[in-house]
Amino acid sequence: MSGIGNHSEFGVLREVVIGSPQDLTLPPFSKDLRHYNDELRSTLEATGNKPLSIEQHFPERWAQTSEQMDGIARIFESNGVTVHRLRPYTKEEKSYLDVQQQGCSQLYPADPVFIIGNHFLEINIRRAYRRKEVFPIRDLVLPIIEADPDSHHVAMPPARPWSPSGEGPGPFLEGGDILINGNDLIVGMGSLCSNKAGIDWLTRYIEPYGYTVHPMPIEGNILHALGITCLLREGLMMAYMPALADGLPEPLKNWDVIELTREEMESHATVGVSLDATRYMIDPHHNRVMDELYKRGIEPIPAPSDAIGYWGGAIRCITLPLRRDAA
Repeated sequence: MSGIGNHSEFGVLREVVIGSPQDLTLPPFSKDLRHYNDELRSTLEATGNKPLSIEQHFPERWAQTSEQMDGIARIFESNGVTVHRLRPYTKEEKSYLDVQQQGCSQLYPADPVFIIGNHFLEINIRRAYRRKEVFPIRDLVLPIIEADPDSHHVAMPPARPWSPSGEGPGPFLEGGDILINGNDLIVGMGSLCSNKAGIDWLTRYIEPYGYTVHPMPIEGNILHALGITCLLREGLMMAYMPALADGLPEPLKNWDVIELTREEMESHATVGVSLDATRYMIDPHHNRVMDELYKRGIEPIPAPSDAIGYWGGAIRCITLPLRRDAA
């Protein structure tokens, strides 16, 4: 099978891109980083308005992050999933958009791009220092797209520059906000992630191909729809309900919900990855959630990711699905 094709959240997973901790450098603290934990936020506030090299300042956490990312890649491979890793940044790419926000990261490739069906979307993440992530991903994915006449490749209009944090009117659309449920696309919208302008762009582009976009407003300093919701199989999901400003969107209103506590949400219980409709990769610290999964016929696949989660994401964030079957 050739080409790209991401058709669900829980169909059989076939092929992925995994991020890299190499050159991870976080920007000085600004309002678009307020989802970070208190320790990390305090460290960034104390840098004197300079970017922070994570390998230099947090060597043990950086090493644990690298080890856990390699471990997740091995779990995928042992379950028959093809894994790709990203090339390093070039010197020129590292400094791209520094005038808006210094820093660089390749941890979370599922945010600056996304694949819906056979559409590869280069989109606009709100934090300007992360927009350069598209370049190594594009180099990896473009040959696959060019070899398949049925694949589409589209880029959003660039977000308008702003200062001092790189924020502005957008349009902003982030991969961590997009959930695929058949032809329904659930898209998170909040103060730290995608905004109305980004969702309007997605609607205009994708709906002519048979999809329907359903905005899902998010309350509070929460990053991404995937930070509060996860579709496990048809009719079953996990969610932190207090963060859903308008409740569940229409396509999900009758689903069985495993409701999460705030602590479980903040430690990324919903940010695992389904290998298929019966197996879900999750950090093994989530004992209660794993029990709830077992009760409903979902096998939890332990995948340590607490070090990855320290930087604000988890298993799903480091994983960009290139090919996943329809549910």
